[in-house]
Amino acid sequence: MSREPQNSTSQNSDLLPRSLFAPQSDPQANLREMVDSIFSDRFMIFLSLLIVPIILVPLFVDLSSDALNFLDICDWMIVILFIAEYASKLYLAPNRWKHFKSPWHIVDLFIITLPFLDLLPMVGLSVVGSPSLLLRLLRLPRVLAVSGRAAVGRRTGGSIAQKTEEKGPATVIRQVDSELTVTHNLSWEELKAHVADSKREEWLDLQYVSDEGFAQLSEILGVAEPHFKSALMDDIYPHIDYVRKSSFIFVQSGVIQYPETASNFLTIERSGVIIICNGTKIITVSRHSIDWLEKIKNSVLRTRKSQAFVVPVLYSILEHLLDAYKAVLSEMELEVIKISGTPRSKLPKDFLERIYMLNKEVSRLVSILVHFKDMLSIVISKKVPLEGFDHAAEEAFHVLQDGAGYVNEISHDLSDNLRSIIDLYINQTSFETNSIIKILAVITAISVIPSAVGGLLGTNLMDTPYGATLWQLSFIITVSMGFAAYTFIKMGWLKT
Repeated sequence: MSREPQNSTSQNSDLLPRSLFAPQSDPQANLREMVDSIFSDRFMIFLSLLIVPIILVPLFVDLSSDALNFLDICDWMIVILFIAEYASKLYLAPNRWKHFKSPWHIVDLFIITLPFLDLLPMVGLSVVGSPSLLLRLLRLPRVLAVSGRAAVGRRTGGSIAQKTEEKGPATVIRQVDSELTVTHNLSWEELKAHVADSKREEWLDLQYVSDEGFAQLSEILGVAEPHFKSALMDDIYPHIDYVRKSSFIFVQSGVIQYPETASNFLTIERSGVIIICNGTKIITVSRHSIDWLEKIKNSVLRTRKSQAFVVPVLYSILEHLLDAYKAVLSEMELEVIKISGTPRSKLPKDFLERIYMLNKEVSRLVSILVHFKDMLSIVISKKVPLEGFDHAAEEAFHVLQDGAGYVNEISHDLSDNLRSIIDLYINQTSFETNSIIKILAVITAISVIPSAVGGLLGTNLMDTPYGATLWQLSFIITVSMGFAAYTFIKMGWLKT
């Protein structure tokens, strides 16, 4: 039902629940992202454009020495920023040698080293005509270098995005007849022939259905394509739509996806399924792959009590989906137990955000189960056209509805437990904050005593009219501070 975390050897994985711990596949990813945001392409282009007037203005305008010194300072500040950008990105690069030998980065290195030729006379070396006009003008390629690098980066990013838009797997069409014989890899023409045969009881299962597949299915069934709600299948709540003589039952199959990186959170991946009921046929349609064929067949064998076929198929499909959510809830219950038993010192910094996202997924699951139960009420009322829906089938669906109600109660309890964990964490954080504030208040109150005495008497005790010596005042201040500390201890402000 769920995937194992990639980095199971980390010590933190033994201390934290899987919903809170996520392996950091690239420890420098966050730092690299921060550096990229600081030294963004726009910022570096701005600095490159700023170089132009700094270099060209002194060549055409006579400026005072103060103005020239100011421009030199600005020039070197920009040079330092370029050096910082080059050095930080080189240090944080996943492959430093590949980063170093990149043509654009070689140009960057050449450009940032040019200004240091001005320093050669200071170390006893000389450059003919230094500082030469050529040497200063050679800094201008920064504008073209940075702009070209940014443009290439955008084109490369766009090409990568285009390459990732690969065509999905081909649609898989399977047919299960009333004898539970499975026929694999039907073509669209064969599917059309099966749908046209209204006397044969069968289950037609379509998976990996693309947008083009929905268009063909719309033509085969004679149903307008918007009725399939194909773009919303994975997100809409369970419900039933009536289209001509068919019922479209929208449901979802859920599975837990644990975070694989530190920036991800635990989620419930939902795969939408459309169950089309039309008398003697049940057609299931999904954009994804769902491994349920053998489970549905075994369930039909177990629950089938008459010659009817489509009713036990529908029952088995809905039972399978409900069992999937039971498994999700059971796994999340264990996860919540582990979270509640985790010491506060071991919790990650983003614990509150992670537990909030977990509660959000559970709340979504609560709503799905409520709609699932209401949908079963519609099926029980025989508003879904199915051959052989008798009193025994009605009783079976009543049992399934009771099971959905029980699972719904579990999800409510799980949501309440998560809210309790959130409240406890917030209260503990507030208590710790209040403790720190109390300690600071105690320190401030105690330090007021010597401050007040010093303010009244001043630093010179020779001319004071009180006739007190330094050791006497020190003794009085010490006793007063000790009494104040004793008072705060009795008040309980210094308790941990």
